[in-house]
Amino acid sequence: MFFLLPPNTRQMAETQYGLTAEGIVLSSGGNPSIEAEVAPGIIVTSGYQDDPVQVWTKCNAAAMPVMYTPDIHIAATVW
Repeated sequence: MFFLLPPNTRQMAETQYGLTAEGIVLSSGGNPSIEAEVAPGIIVTSGYQDDPVQVWTKCNAAAMPVMYTPDIHIAATVW
């Protein structure tokens, strides 16, 4: 195998986060709330109920890897 990668690793790719339903609701200004700038990302919420006793934690995110310039990433099989 032959690999051709960019010399600067920051030019390769990054993970970009999108909005989730929880991020949209929490950034709408209710109580509790988060800033709109941090809505895309990992959102963690928790809560509890008294009767019956329940404690819960929920975490979600929407993410996708994005390559900046796919034509400078080459993987070839050399015979």
